[in-house]
Amino acid sequence: MKRFAIPAAALVILAGFLFWWFSPAQVLKRRTLSLLETLTMDAGTGKSTRQLGVYSLNALLAPEVELRTPTIAEADGIFERSELESAFSWLCQHAKQTHFELDKIEAVNISGDRGEVVFSLDALVELPAYRPADGRFQVTFHWQREKNESWRLAAAEWLERKP
Repeated sequence: MKRFAIPAAALVILAGFLFWWFSPAQVLKRRTLSLLETLTMDAGTGKSTRQLGVYSLNALLAPEVELRTPTIAEADGIFERSELESAFSWLCQHAKQTHFELDKIEAVNISGDRGEVVFSLDALVELPAYRPADGRFQVTFHWQREKNESWRLAAAEWLERKP
């Protein structure tokens, strides 16, 4: 009887871990972190290495993504995935560096095939002539679950946060 207790306990712990790991809330947290890591480009990184991020970006975006930001007028609106990939490719070529560091996840809300992650982050986008983003932001990512069960970003809202 004791021989089966340890493997049974290990199976229960493994099942609990897998249930937690694949829960929609944890999946959305990981996808949010993955998107922020994809958008981050260190100074001095080669352009070809940066361009690889376009492939990662494709897997994270819905066919249309709505961006809402009061600070960058050109980035406010509804964009097709290909437009965002093209914009990111341009950013890869021209940015000195970009940095997106998640400070704190404040809420994860899920309702059916829609999910929302609210978080604060420190962001820096440094172009040769100016910095369109530099500081703390309150961000909300709206995720949509596709038919293949993959979560994709459908909308993002960025609000500048005062210290």
